[in-house]
Amino acid sequence: MSPVGRDDLGFKIKTISKLLTQNMNNSIMSLDLTSSQALVLGYLCYRTRRQETVYPRDIERHFHFTHPTVSGLLQRLEMKGYLSSEPSPEDRRCKQILVTNRALEANQQVLDHLAASEQQLVSDMSRVEITQLHSFLDRMIQNLSASNGAPQAADQFPRPADETEREPEDRSWRSADFR
Repeated sequence: MSPVGRDDLGFKIKTISKLLTQNMNNSIMSLDLTSSQALVLGYLCYRTRRQETVYPRDIERHFHFTHPTVSGLLQRLEMKGYLSSEPSPEDRRCKQILVTNRALEANQQVLDHLAASEQQLVSDMSRVEITQLHSFLDRMIQNLSASNGAPQAADQFPRPADETEREPEDRSWRSADFR
């Protein structure tokens, strides 16, 4: 058995995550966004395109963020001109979140970067290997989620065993979600 380090799966996954986050932060620096802000912005843009009303509590639930974390993210995004908030027509005590055109444009740039990063990640893999990788990662997520009592995130995105059955996924809401 080797010591925890370069041969450890957790270490490799953490290294990939860290590299993806650094790469994303470097690529969106000109947009004055962090990867966390881009993640939330992507979710908001996705829900906006579907003409769904979004409230801060929706973000808290979706990302399992605390209320203070969401409040801070939204305040910073609003100060940067990416969103605004207004009282809900149904319940004026609640504030609905609205994205600006600047947010929609920035989100497209983030999505373009994510597509390029994902392509780079799997550039020397076959379609079969990519499908297998997705399957392995989904199973790892399920295994850890089950042992932690957390929702099984992999179930949200079931993948067919055969690549030919796969429908193209709309991943735009996950703009900075590094899996």
